[in-house]
Amino acid sequence: MSMIAKSEGNSNIKRLEDGVYTAISSMLIDLGIQKSEKYGKSSRKFIIVWNIENEFIEVNGEQLPRVMSKEYTMSLGEKSNLRKDLQAWRGKQFTPEELEGFNLINILNKGCQLQILNTENNGKTYTNIVSIMALPKGMEINQLDHTVVFDTYDESTWNNYIQIPKWMQERIKQCENIAAQGLDIFIKEYEASLPNEEPNKEMDVPEDDLPF
Repeated sequence: MSMIAKSEGNSNIKRLEDGVYTAISSMLIDLGIQKSEKYGKSSRKFIIVWNIENEFIEVNGEQLPRVMSKEYTMSLGEKSNLRKDLQAWRGKQFTPEELEGFNLINILNKGCQLQILNTENNGKTYTNIVSIMALPKGMEINQLDHTVVFDTYDESTWNNYIQIPKWMQERIKQCENIAAQGLDIFIKEYEASLPNEEPNKEMDVPEDDLPF
C-alpha cells in the first residue's frame, strides 16, 4: 500500500504572526493506523509539513526553515478536511477518477499560501493553519532540494525515520499496524544504534518548541 487517499509550551521560538504566508510542502509523514479514544475508532492518519518562505528559526546554533504542519485522516470523503484543503490548494475540484485513488506524493514540493491564526484555549496559545490556498496566478516558488516521505506501508521509505521530528516518531510508534508491517523491528534496531549515531539536531527540540 502506498500514500493513496480515497472517496499542537515552552515557546522559546517566536510565534508566527497572524496572516497569510507563502509556503511549500516539504514532508509527507504517514502515522499509520491511529486509534481515537474520543471517537472509539481507528483510521489512517498522516501529516503534511510546509516550509514557510523567508522565515527561519535557530536550533542549536543552526538556521533552519520555519515550518508548519497539519494532520489529516487519509480520506477524500465528501466532508473530509483533506478533500476541502487539497481542492482549495489545487484550485479545482477532484475528478471522479481522482477520488478513486489520489497519490498524495503529487502534493509534495508544491507551493501554496497558508493562513495562520493564533488562538487561545485553556490559557495556552496555539498557532494553527486555518486555510490553504493556491498561489496567486503567475506566482512561482523555488522547489526544495530535499523533501521527506515516510510511509508505514512502504519499507523503502523507512530510512527517512531519522529525519522525522521526535514527536512524530512517538506517534508512529503508537500506530496499530506497526507490528504487522515489521516497522516495530526496524524502529527498535534504529533506536539501539543511536549511541553510535550523530543526533538529529531537530530531535533535540521539544514538541512545544516546534512551530507545528
